[in-house]
Amino acid sequence: MKICFVEEDFLISGGNRRIIEVANRLVEKGHEVDIIISLDEAPIKCDWMEIKANVIRFDQRRDYDVAIMNHAPVWLAMKAVIARLKVYWWLGFEAGYFQKQPWYDAYQESYYIIANSPFTAQMAELIYGKKPPVVLGGIDHTQFKPVEAKKEYELLCCSDPERPEKGGFMMQRAAEILGLPLENYAIKNLPQEKLAEEYSKAKIFIAMPTIEGAFFPTLEAMACGVPSIVSDCGGISYYAKNEENCLVIPRHVGALVMAIKRLRSDTALQQKFIKNGIIAASKYTWDKCASEFEEIIEGALEEKRNE
Repeated sequence: MKICFVEEDFLISGGNRRIIEVANRLVEKGHEVDIIISLDEAPIKCDWMEIKANVIRFDQRRDYDVAIMNHAPVWLAMKAVIARLKVYWWLGFEAGYFQKQPWYDAYQESYYIIANSPFTAQMAELIYGKKPPVVLGGIDHTQFKPVEAKKEYELLCCSDPERPEKGGFMMQRAAEILGLPLENYAIKNLPQEKLAEEYSKAKIFIAMPTIEGAFFPTLEAMACGVPSIVSDCGGISYYAKNEENCLVIPRHVGALVMAIKRLRSDTALQQKFIKNGIIAASKYTWDKCASEFEEIIEGALEEKRNE
């Protein structure tokens, strides 16, 4: 198949990671894959992940069998792409936290919807009247795994300071109440090969996003053997099981303070979360994700041919 992904840029994000990981594997499966960068001012070189697909400017686009978007602001560019099948691979309910108007415009387009979690599929069903298929993201287990490292961080998080919906202020406030330092790797611009070591330096990983279609940092932390606390933000429910492999709590400073105090004082619970977190994370791989995505779009394309 001739496939393209339409993206704004290659900034470090979970959405971009997903697209690159899947695009790389579709190339390995023999498909012709382009990643179209829609912003003129954005570089077409990705300096944080290897890309095996062709990266092109918008004016270099060609005709495709399948065109895929996963982020509402690219919908105008997506409209101009010629493809037999157009797919909106939902990151989540983007109108719930930012970029409302592009999302409202995008969801009116008659694209084939694929959800990135059961939670996102439920939201899509409420809006479109039909529950879409789900393709879960994964982990690169050659990268995210336990690493021998000194436990330097009492608390570790990954929170973009410019995105309050990620819960940075809430986590900082909880750390202040407890008199604990909070390390935030999101502001360090670390190379990818250093992330497992960064996670492994933490005694506890915390995350307090408002709403997520899926949320990779907690899954990555679990894969690295770090006991984790995460807010009940929706899209984590397929892997984050409260009291089994992590603590899932209400998005509230008080709840976070109590959860941190409890986990820090309970060695047995930490060991349980380390063991079960690694097991849970092992179920999700990008190879599986790409294969399921390929199967779904091939089926949808065949339905288009038969219309």
